[in-house]
Amino acid sequence: MIRLDELNLFSAALLYTVEKKGPEKKTEILEKLVKSSKEQAMQLCERARKRLYEIIEACRRTGYRFISSEGELIEARLNSRGFFGSRTFGYTLFEIGLEFDPYLNLPIIPGSSIKGAIRSAWKALELGEGEEVIFGRRESVGSCIFSDALPIEPNPDGFILYPDVITPHYHNDIMDETRAEPRPVTYPSIAPGVKFGFVIAVDRTISSDLFRKLISALTLAFNMGLGAKTSIGYGVFTITSLNIQQSGRDVMWKRP
Repeated sequence: MIRLDELNLFSAALLYTVEKKGPEKKTEILEKLVKSSKEQAMQLCERARKRLYEIIEACRRTGYRFISSEGELIEARLNSRGFFGSRTFGYTLFEIGLEFDPYLNLPIIPGSSIKGAIRSAWKALELGEGEEVIFGRRESVGSCIFSDALPIEPNPDGFILYPDVITPHYHNDIMDETRAEPRPVTYPSIAPGVKFGFVIAVDRTISSDLFRKLISALTLAFNMGLGAKTSIGYGVFTITSLNIQQSGRDVMWKRP
């Protein structure tokens, strides 16, 4: 349960207004948000593509090369719903929020989350030496740049957001079956089928061996899932386009 004294005054006033009108008002607001995500989807996704190509150009000018061919995005499509959460969008009203870029007006997957997921996959695959070169350590930065992943294509029905629900049985850290109070909480999630694009730029000095290891870890990370609730199938992706650039030669690798 959100406490009003933990919010800024504007958010507290907004939440209090909605709660006074009843929980059904939250459902109505969520339905409008989901509908709006469909009405604006193509325009917003085009804006996201433009931002990602600006990142590619910036990385190219600073001497980086890319996992994908020069000027190409890595693309991945959500197999099911996705939830990449924080308090930046929807938290005040729905108690559960999405990571969101207010300038692009879109939900995002932070580059730090992508980096962390790939690093975890690296460990799971036991790829060994090179981890600190790629990802860095406390004393130094790594040799790769991981951009945020942005929606570049809505799902086949045209949506970016979907309504979702969770029903917690316990509140305020009370774990007592006799005091359980199931209460459905509606909140926004990412619609299944949305396609995301992102960029991984690498230092030109990394070896071909580390390059191959990074690609293996990338593939596993997205197949395992990113974000919350991956144990029940959320956040699992299929990489749909990755034109692998290796040793000066491009190897096309695409899935429909």
